[in-house]
Amino acid sequence: MILVLLHILISVALLAAVLSVFLPASALPIPAWFGLTFEWLLAAELVLGLVLLCTRHRRWSWLTAVILIVAIAPISYTVSHKALFFPKQENQHSFTLMSYNTHLMGEGLKPKQNRIIQYILRTQPDVVCLQEVQVTKSDNYLTLPELREALKVYPYTYFDFKIYNSKRQYGNAVFSRYPLVGKHTLHYESRGNITSVCDLVLPSDTIRLYINHLESNRVSLGSLAPSLSEAEKAMQELSYTSDKLEKASELRIRQAKALHDDVTRSPHPVLVVGDMNTTPVSYTYRILQKGLRDAFLESSNGQIGHTFAKRGLGVRIDYILHSKQLSASDFDIPHVDYSDHYPITTTIHY
Repeated sequence: MILVLLHILISVALLAAVLSVFLPASALPIPAWFGLTFEWLLAAELVLGLVLLCTRHRRWSWLTAVILIVAIAPISYTVSHKALFFPKQENQHSFTLMSYNTHLMGEGLKPKQNRIIQYILRTQPDVVCLQEVQVTKSDNYLTLPELREALKVYPYTYFDFKIYNSKRQYGNAVFSRYPLVGKHTLHYESRGNITSVCDLVLPSDTIRLYINHLESNRVSLGSLAPSLSEAEKAMQELSYTSDKLEKASELRIRQAKALHDDVTRSPHPVLVVGDMNTTPVSYTYRILQKGLRDAFLESSNGQIGHTFAKRGLGVRIDYILHSKQLSASDFDIPHVDYSDHYPITTTIHY
């Protein structure tokens, strides 16, 4: 009977995760929690369903079948599968694209020691879109002239700094083999988050490029008073984390809506890339993905694709989304540990 009760609890949690796709955290925060853990809940549901089939409680396994049907949309956002339906477009023009949250650009190391810079130079995609780029005015750390010089193989650049003061610059950057024109910024109610926009002028087309760093949850549980009991700490941690998730989700949704509105006005096909700080099972992803295709889902099969990993736990929060006029192939997430995020790469056909 304990197995049955556990199965019911997991099923309810999975249903809550499905709700998080349709309800913002500001309206109902609890489903958003379960949305973050959708992959593990799904795995637990499948395991428990199979186990129950082998016991005298096998009649309860029907619940797994029902849950899988209800969760078909979140599953389709999480597990790549569309390469079966969108074959490679070999006869079109194409270019390679990388998006990478650099976590302060390799912690400000000089070019020769900077593993992110050296990785870009080794792989040399045609267009490189970077988030959390930080350069300083101090000769002890990476400076903007040094970054330009190190990546001079790219003749066209776009630096869009959200923070710009006498000590440091922080924001997004693009390095490209193709001209970049029409550069501008979508500003948000946020200290460090922006969307950088430019038009990528290709030999036979123009694509509007959106480089994003959307609101982070910024959850840290290490600031509670040491005098509290373990139970009190647990309750405060739960309340604190829930409040942070709700506020960050609300900001992210506003940013996603502003981004989506701008994308719909684009006169060109679009590429929407970067660190969105949201999983595929979320209200924010539903806004971002509307009218666009997800290159990860389109060009790989049977993968989950974590782009951010911490303490052994991973999630997919970095994306390359594109207009339906474009197609993607050879999506890859190289597991290099140069940042707290992994780079994501794909080939875009136009």
